[in-house]
Amino acid sequence: MIIYLGMPKCASGWLYSKIIHNFDYTGEKEPHTLVEWGKTNNDIIDFSTNNWSMDSSTAKILDTKVSYYIYIIRDPIELATSYYLQTGKAINFNEFVDSLIKTKLLCFGDIIERWYNLVDRSKILVYNYDIDIQNNQEQFLKNIARILNIDYNKTISPKKKVFQTINKPTLTCDTKLMNKLDYQMNKFKKIVGQL
Repeated sequence: MIIYLGMPKCASGWLYSKIIHNFDYTGEKEPHTLVEWGKTNNDIIDFSTNNWSMDSSTAKILDTKVSYYIYIIRDPIELATSYYLQTGKAINFNEFVDSLIKTKLLCFGDIIERWYNLVDRSKILVYNYDIDIQNNQEQFLKNIARILNIDYNKTISPKKKVFQTINKPTLTCDTKLMNKLDYQMNKFKKIVGQL
């Protein structure tokens, strides 16, 4: 079984569409049953973008069935901007980023630390959207297909994924929030050995 641990707005739909034809699964990309019900919708693949927040007891039970977890992060302000534009901007950006920190969605260091302590860390494939995927689509697909021991549909060019939003505004948050995000990124890099 392959479980996507996160994050949203990190090309999960694109990656799912590239590998799903390898599996006998025609259900939803994001059933959200692991987080909401504590059980799998199927034992093949689950790309729900809230899996990173599943209950610890569910994660420990699930680990025996999992071959790999895929954990993709992204520059936190870029991720927040993309999410903010999608959700309709009901509040100002500073409040939006604060809400993502409070719900832990942008706390990459805390998330990877928790998962490394919950499950067999050798099963967790960690990628950075900005470094590993955005400008290296073909190589990323080759590498992940090799690791997962699958093939991907080479007739569909990976270039079909558009990795930038046209006329996207540049949004920023205050220094206090930036310090929290920097702390989380540095913690993440230290834990996964990128420092």
